[in-house]
Amino acid sequence: MIDRENFASSFDVPRGTMAKFDAYAAMLVDWQARMNLVAPSTLATVWNRHFADSAQLVALAKGATTWLDLGSGAGFPALVVALLAPGHFHLVEATTKKCHFLGAVATALDLSDRVTIHNCRIEALPRLSPDIITARACASLTQLFEWGLPHASAARWLLLKGRTATDEVAAARAIFAFDHCLIASRTDPNARIVEAQRVRRRK
Repeated sequence: MIDRENFASSFDVPRGTMAKFDAYAAMLVDWQARMNLVAPSTLATVWNRHFADSAQLVALAKGATTWLDLGSGAGFPALVVALLAPGHFHLVEATTKKCHFLGAVATALDLSDRVTIHNCRIEALPRLSPDIITARACASLTQLFEWGLPHASAARWLLLKGRTATDEVAAARAIFAFDHCLIASRTDPNARIVEAQRVRRRK
């Protein structure tokens, strides 16, 4: 289990950035009292369950300049990655209340110039060409490919998945062809990161 101190050392987070993560954690608790952002049981383990789980993507995407995050919810993984890595981040979230939270966090953490929040369904998103496509606790792998493929071109996909990752890959192969590997999560022994490339619909 990664706590605050382990998070800082594990991901080499500077003191000033840690202050921003503290602010993010406080805002999450405050807004959670008014809307359902995350499972309430995860607030006690926010450093492991949300921050570290998201931050592990940074090492897998060195050099990326443009990110597309599908179903951003409370900002995981996109806002965490934005605090730790350069680049521009497009967050797609259909629920207006959650977009208000994302905007408030981006402003509080001085990320507004590098974060664009799209309050729309993914199908209505203007065409983008990101280097990396991410998602967490959003939808099945098949659905994520359906949503993200119009934007994928040469993108790599980094998708945080739980114990069903292998089954989701098998199901997605019925519709899509793609190269992939499963990477063990640093925060949950049962979870995997699906890293996929060259995603295309089967003919």
